Amino acid sequence: MTSAPFDLLKRLALDPRTGWSLGIFGAIAEFTRDPGEPAAIDAGADVLTVVTARGGLAVRRHPATVLVDYEMPSRHAERRVRALAACLPTHDATRAGRSVVTQIGHDTAALREEDRDALLFDLGLGLASVETCVRTRAPALVAALRAAEGMPAFAAPGLMAAMVDHSPHRVFASALGRIEVFQPIPPPSGVSPDGPHTHVLPKLIAYQRTHAASVPIPQGLVPCLSIHPPLGT
Repeated sequence: MTSAPFDLLKRLALDPRTGWSLGIFGAIAEFTRDPGEPAAIDAGADVLTVVTARGGLAVRRHPATVLVDYEMPSRHAERRVRALAACLPTHDATRAGRSVVTQIGHDTAALREEDRDALLFDLGLGLASVETCVRTRAPALVAALRAAEGMPAFAAPGLMAAMVDHSPHRVFASALGRIEVFQPIPPPSGVSPDGPHTHVLPKLIAYQRTHAASVPIPQGLVPCLSIHPPLGT
């Protein structure tokens, strides 16, 4: 396959009007940046990274990448907007697929060098295509995560409350990219901040779907990165 899919993803990543998301049905990380917002951009031959003070994005080249172009509803009922799903065949998309909280170790793949000595924990949400992790140095949260190892995250006593209290970085990774969110986790009664943020909804995760049924992914492919281009493109 040619490099055309990666070339298009690179162009979109350089456009601050483009939004990005990565995750599974019920657990998703989103990355956006404002026009003019300071960003460190590294456009390598096989990986492009964009990092702001609020979060970061990495997009990776893979020879089996397939882009699925579709439309999705917008906030305005009479309008639909374009979206792209960067997909891989199932065997290429497969990651660790952990189903319980697991300490991975230092996050040597962190997008910022300053974060590479912090500890990374997989929350074990179960689907093989995406690793949904948190990264922290906070001793109390590290202790809570280690106490939860071997258990599903939502079954671990006190873990979710500790996550809100310490607001670790959220790190979602697939075979085609990574999104890191540095902004705080809102309290249960709060709302997600503008810019990079995450949504984790246990009732939807329980369906164990890689994507919503309304997203037209062809059989045999798995979405590994979603792109929301500017209106009119």
